[in-house]
Amino acid sequence: MEWIETTGASLDEAKERALDRLGVAEDDLEVEVLAEPSRTMFGLKKSEARLRARVRPTSPRAKVDRRDRKRRSDRNGGQNQGRSSSRKGQENQKGARSSGSSDGDPGQSPRSGDNRRRRSGGKDREVERGSSESKKDQNTQSSETGRNRGRQKAAKESSVKSANGNDRGGDRERTEVEAMDLQTQAQITEGFVQGLLDKMGLDARVASTIDEDRLTVEAQGLNLGLAIGQRGETVRAITELSRTLVQRSSDGQAEGSLIVDIGGYRERRRSFLADFARNQAEEVLTDGRPRALEPMGAADRKVVHDTIGEIDGLMTVSEGSDADRRVMIMVESTG
Repeated sequence: MEWIETTGASLDEAKERALDRLGVAEDDLEVEVLAEPSRTMFGLKKSEARLRARVRPTSPRAKVDRRDRKRRSDRNGGQNQGRSSSRKGQENQKGARSSGSSDGDPGQSPRSGDNRRRRSGGKDREVERGSSESKKDQNTQSSETGRNRGRQKAAKESSVKSANGNDRGGDRERTEVEAMDLQTQAQITEGFVQGLLDKMGLDARVASTIDEDRLTVEAQGLNLGLAIGQRGETVRAITELSRTLVQRSSDGQAEGSLIVDIGGYRERRRSFLADFARNQAEEVLTDGRPRALEPMGAADRKVVHDTIGEIDGLMTVSEGSDADRRVMIMVESTG
């Protein structure tokens, strides 16, 4: 292997470059240092380290070892030749015996030949029997697989048919079921709200009123703030739960609309929003600049829309989405 020369800021760096160029491990590298890095008295670098390297050559085997190895190979070769010749002789003898027996050797009894034939015939019969049994097993498995597939297909078709039949029957039942009236809805909602307040440890009396197609279920009592919640969040949640209960009980067929009120909160909220909307309307009429109210729920926005709708020269629009949706009060455009 030829030598290569590498340089570096240090001997280690030069050595690493040699390893990279030769692509060998450090144990297989032979290195000779040609020059070490030298520096001036002020510590400034003056020259780099320089070395030469090559792949470490493998040492040849000693002559004595080679001669011994040759002698062993010659001895083993002779032994192998002797073994091979003896094996050939044995094989020739076996061949002669077999040929003699096939030609009717008198030294071998005919019974032994018959026995061999019987054995071979028995083995052939066993092989044929095993193959026939395996074919029977395969046929049985294939027939069972076919039957299973047929059963699965039939079950799937029957399930589809039954599902279609149930859907048609369900449609007929839904068309035949009458919508739940407001009196039944009032009974269901009153029982639910009363039980919920009792579980909350609140003393209240629940009653309901029906105004045309509008059902209002109201709970009256003292200290019902827990059932109202901050800014009416709890009472709105109770209303949604009551509506869900009615929808499930009526299979989605219920008349009119449902409102749940706790402690008169909704009426007080309605009055407050109406007064607040009128005050904002006066300011809009005075300076002509639109006013954006705080984000509100759908019920509160409806109160504002209804209140401003009664004032001439003003209009309202809703802006934003979801929880950020709010009402904008502005001067009605004449164009």
